[in-house]
Amino acid sequence: MEPLVQWLLGGLILSLLFIGITRWFWSRYDKPSEEAIEWQKEQAEKRKERKVWESVEMQMRREAEEAEQKATFQQKRIKAASSGTAPDAKVVAKAFESLGGTPSAKSVDESEVIDLEDDSDVHAVDELIEVRQDAWDGETPPVAEPEEPDWELVERLKRIAEADELEEKPHPELPDAPILPDIVEEE
Repeated sequence: MEPLVQWLLGGLILSLLFIGITRWFWSRYDKPSEEAIEWQKEQAEKRKERKVWESVEMQMRREAEEAEQKATFQQKRIKAASSGTAPDAKVVAKAFESLGGTPSAKSVDESEVIDLEDDSDVHAVDELIEVRQDAWDGETPPVAEPEEPDWELVERLKRIAEADELEEKPHPELPDAPILPDIVEEE
């Protein structure tokens, strides 16, 4: 055998031997220490705890958003309810006094106040109102006679359609356009 092949085979056998020794050493002495195992457990617990707190915070944010939406809705509702009420008579009187006038207050009886939820006045109607119910009874309505066409317009349209030349005027009653002189540029 040639010396080069001998060196290569020797190197291969030696590298396989070193790989075996390294593997044995690695498996024997590469175990985490008790401190490392404890640190890994702490990190896992911290991750779990962080996830729990994140979910709690998200729930609290959701609840806060819902409460804010409800509060906004309530404020809009209160604003809408108060916008339909008349101001206090004392406030109105003071406003008119500050402007130098006197309020012309019309007294409103309680019988004139309309309660939107009270529909007792509907039941007090004397006569029933009949609603017209047009139903098709199968008969066709009479067809109106068509109006007579504008014969003058029809004749004009025929003349325009039959005109072969562009020189023919579609509207003879319109005046002719003036003929303008040619403009010659002087150089």
